[in-house]
Amino acid sequence: MKYKIYGTSVIMMLVVLNNAWAAQSVEEGYRALRNGDYKTALSILEPLAAQKDTDAQAALASMYYEGLGVPKDEKKAVVLAQKAAKNENTLALYILYDAYQFGKGGVKQNDDKAFDCLTLSAEGGYPQAQLTIAKIFFYDKDYYRSFNWAQIAAKRNVANAFTLIGNHYALGAGVTQNDAQAAVFYKKAAEMGDAEGQYWLAEMYYTGRGVEKDSIKGKKWMTESAKQGFSLAENWFREEAKGAK
Repeated sequence: MKYKIYGTSVIMMLVVLNNAWAAQSVEEGYRALRNGDYKTALSILEPLAAQKDTDAQAALASMYYEGLGVPKDEKKAVVLAQKAAKNENTLALYILYDAYQFGKGGVKQNDDKAFDCLTLSAEGGYPQAQLTIAKIFFYDKDYYRSFNWAQIAAKRNVANAFTLIGNHYALGAGVTQNDAQAAVFYKKAAEMGDAEGQYWLAEMYYTGRGVEKDSIKGKKWMTESAKQGFSLAENWFREEAKGAK
C-alpha cells in the first residue's frame, strides 16, 4: 500500500513538474514572440501546440494570422485558434473575433459570432478585447458600458484605453463633461506612447482646453503623434505648411 501511495505521489509530482516545464516553455515562446525572435518562438511553440497545449496553439495561431516569422496562413491560424478557444483561451477568441468580423481564414463573416468571441475574450481578461469592446460600445453610443470596459482595460495599462476615457470626459459621453479630466487621461496615454492620445493632448495645449495654453507643448505632442503616422496629426502639419506659404 505504501508503495502504491508513493508511486501515485511520484506520478502526481511528475505531472506537476511537466506542467511547470510546459508553462515555462510557453512563456519562453511568448517572450521570444514579443521580442520579435520568431524563429525561436516557432521552435518552442510548434511542438507544444502539437501536444495540444492551448496557450501554444493560440500563440502559434497569432503568428500564422499575422505572418510573423511564417508565411501568412489565416486558415491555419483559424484552425489553431478554434482548438484553443475550446478551452476559452482569450487570445484565440480574439483572433476568432477578427476572423468572423471580416470573414477571414475560411469562415463566413458573422457579426453575432464575432461579438460572442469578443465578449468571451474581454470577460476572460484579454486587454485588447476589453479595449475593442469599449470602442464598439462608444461608437454605438452605449457610453456606460464603453466607459466601464475602458476603465477595465486601463487597469491593464492599455494606453489607448486612457485616450478613450479622455474622449468620454472631453465629450461628456456618459460622464460629466470635464476638460481638465480629459487632459489628465490624454497625458497619461501620450506618455505611454499612444499616438491618438498625443494628438488630442496637443490639441488641448493649442486651444487651452483643460490645460494652460502652451503652443510649445502642443507642437511637441503633435510631432510625436505624427511620427507614428497618426493621420490627424499628419494632416495638421500639412495644413500648417499650407498656412505658412
